Amino acid sequence: MADLPFSQHFILQELSDGVFAAIHRQGGWAIGNAGIIDLGDRTLVFDTFLSPKATTDLLYAATELTGRPVSYVLNSHFHNDHVWGNQAVPLETDIIATKQTRERMAKRGSKEDDWYRQNALKNYIEARLEFEKTTDPFAKTLAKEIVIYNEAIVDTYPALRYRLPTIAFDGVLDFYGSKRSVKLISCGAGHSLSDAFLYLPEDQIIFLADLLFIDVHPYLGDGNPVKLCKILEEIKNMQIKYLIPGHGPIGGLKDLDVILAYIHELEGLVKQALMNGIKLDQLLLSSIPPAYQNWSFPKFFYENLQFLYERTTAIDL
Repeated sequence: MADLPFSQHFILQELSDGVFAAIHRQGGWAIGNAGIIDLGDRTLVFDTFLSPKATTDLLYAATELTGRPVSYVLNSHFHNDHVWGNQAVPLETDIIATKQTRERMAKRGSKEDDWYRQNALKNYIEARLEFEKTTDPFAKTLAKEIVIYNEAIVDTYPALRYRLPTIAFDGVLDFYGSKRSVKLISCGAGHSLSDAFLYLPEDQIIFLADLLFIDVHPYLGDGNPVKLCKILEEIKNMQIKYLIPGHGPIGGLKDLDVILAYIHELEGLVKQALMNGIKLDQLLLSSIPPAYQNWSFPKFFYENLQFLYERTTAIDL
């Protein structure tokens, strides 16, 4: 194949004939990962990034690679780094999500917009100041990622127009093409209140969105960690060659075990703290375990600890 279309926001990787992962490029505004799937007579795009500028590149790449416009865009869940790019999708192109995801996006729109108008620039300035004062090379790299994330938000929110899904579903939605068939599978609450992943059984590929993070601290605060672990355990039983996470590089089955171990280790830290009478503020002084110290977005480690601590104490009550 000729050279793949270039974007400053993401890197395209061909996984199978007509199946491409769009992986966030360091310094770009994609922030998350996405996918392009050629069904043979139609083209699907899975998730739309944070920045509509990155989405515009994604739609162009999909058209160039498949020789036709995108037929459907799929949203995995409601978080902004996977759906803000919806506004770059042509109005004649249907966007598909679970019913709960659509409902949450509809409710969140104006409130989220107001919050970012009030806080986006402040967050960006704070991230820049943190980056500038950081001297450790590795910590500086991690701090720059936060700057880029906030930079993309500052660029996007002033002209943000929420584009809601036009088709909502529950359960499994099958797409049949002349080249391949794929399944969009709703799995309920996991990473968020409602998650969907895209399964390509013939190619043994799954686009998991934020049900999986690789070399990046996951964000647990909007979901259900118990159900998330059950979902990941079930996926381990599927025929899989490639797993595309919501954040991080392309992976495989072993990466499911890594993220499961991460969640269980944090649950263990919380359980031990409660057994020993350790308060939340003391727990949040903990060091990140060595296995995860090189992961991106380390602030999520502490947010996850707090979420699990408060969740556990609430359940115990």
